[in-house]
Amino acid sequence: MSDRAPIISSRSDVDWCWYLRNHGPQGEKLERALHDIGVLQPGGWAPWQDSVMTDTGAPTEVFFSADQTTMSLCTEVDDPAKDPSTRMATVCEKIVQLGGALPPSALRDVISAAQSGAELRYGAWLGLHQTQHSLGLTMLAEIPTDASDLAGLLIPTQLSSLLSALGDTVWLNKIGYRTDTDETTLYFETQRTPDEVVLQLCDVAKTSPEPLLRDIIDMLDTGSLNAQLPKTFGFSFRFTPNASIPTLTLYVDAKSFFETDDVIANRVRAFPGEHVASYTALAEQLLPAPNGLTHHGKIGLEARGDNWPLLSIGVAAPWICPFESA
Repeated sequence: MSDRAPIISSRSDVDWCWYLRNHGPQGEKLERALHDIGVLQPGGWAPWQDSVMTDTGAPTEVFFSADQTTMSLCTEVDDPAKDPSTRMATVCEKIVQLGGALPPSALRDVISAAQSGAELRYGAWLGLHQTQHSLGLTMLAEIPTDASDLAGLLIPTQLSSLLSALGDTVWLNKIGYRTDTDETTLYFETQRTPDEVVLQLCDVAKTSPEPLLRDIIDMLDTGSLNAQLPKTFGFSFRFTPNASIPTLTLYVDAKSFFETDDVIANRVRAFPGEHVASYTALAEQLLPAPNGLTHHGKIGLEARGDNWPLLSIGVAAPWICPFESA
């Protein structure tokens, strides 16, 4: 080998770490937090089994929002191969380790009861929200579909009539609790299409349905709302202390809409906002996903009255290293 030949690192996290460090102190703090959690290790990514968090199996996902001033990630806190019933306790341990406050004990007790004896996919994940000065933390806990009786204890009265009207076509599948703001977010999936339920969802959130439906139509690039919609879609209500009205967000699977990362990326860049530069920097580092998979996850559309919804998108961290064998 020539003395001048470049040395190519074989670390599986090299592109990921470059991406984080290019974001200055915010990215560097997140990199340190991921090492503290254990998903990153001195030699690169932890040798964990693929995660169900992302289509590619990456154990960490980046979230971009059109108005972002915060770097936000969601991450596994232990090897997905291990028993997921222990994951919520591990998430709570990591929250304390990273300087956060535990979620309320009553909330943890209900979630533990709901998960007890159920077949879990992941158990719980940890959200990281790094500003210039502080780290926010979110517990994201799985709610099994067969725990509907206990799930009812987690649902505020504002949603009772809505969920009763929708019946078994909608179900709670995840709850998020952000420890620095005391915000609680309830995540649902439904077998109905947006045009069937958005009016009811917007009635609860006291917001206009037209911008949400118009945005979905524009993304589909078709005049027929149901032409390419997936069989299920998601929505969430975020409850903030001292606010009587929750914030509504719709979620659609990017792959179901657009099939490939290239098409998704073009659509995401077309939406104006503060996400574009940071999103493009990550998208350009991603190697092509294996056939049939995408790096992109859920597209979120947060209702904002009569204004256009606020776009968000989840993207898997670089997880495939061409210089390492399986």
